[in-house]
Amino acid sequence: MRVPVILELVRAHRPPVPAQVELRYAGQDPYAVSLAFQTVHSGEVVWRFSRGLLAQGLIEAAGEGDVRLRPLDTPVPGKVVEIELRWPGGRAVFHAPHEALRGYLARTREVIAFGAEHEWLDLDHAVAMLRLAPPRSPSRDRFHCSSSDE
Repeated sequence: MRVPVILELVRAHRPPVPAQVELRYAGQDPYAVSLAFQTVHSGEVVWRFSRGLLAQGLIEAAGEGDVRLRPLDTPVPGKVVEIELRWPGGRAVFHAPHEALRGYLARTREVIAFGAEHEWLDLDHAVAMLRLAPPRSPSRDRFHCSSSDE
């Protein structure tokens, strides 16, 4: 499932910049959701994180690592969710429409209900893919960001 959404990239002392993002969810990885960004320099950059983290971040501050979410106190409560993405030497903060994220999460539940993810896992396939995967650098393993240009 792929759902386009416009986020706002928050910049210090400058107006926010709209960012076209694609929210993704697939049964092959039932515990994760993805944010896919098109960039000028890197092509596509994808951030994967827990679907449960997204659900929690819609109602309260969530996340301690490279992906953090929290609903913002705005004049109209519950309208904006802040998404902070961190990587070595940098971070980006986006504002996302709460309703768009909530609707997307509801659609993922229609595909696979919370608590039923384990029924969709093909452990034999996962083990086979792990055996085929090339070794990754230790610094790369700490982060949930991937680029399609690798």
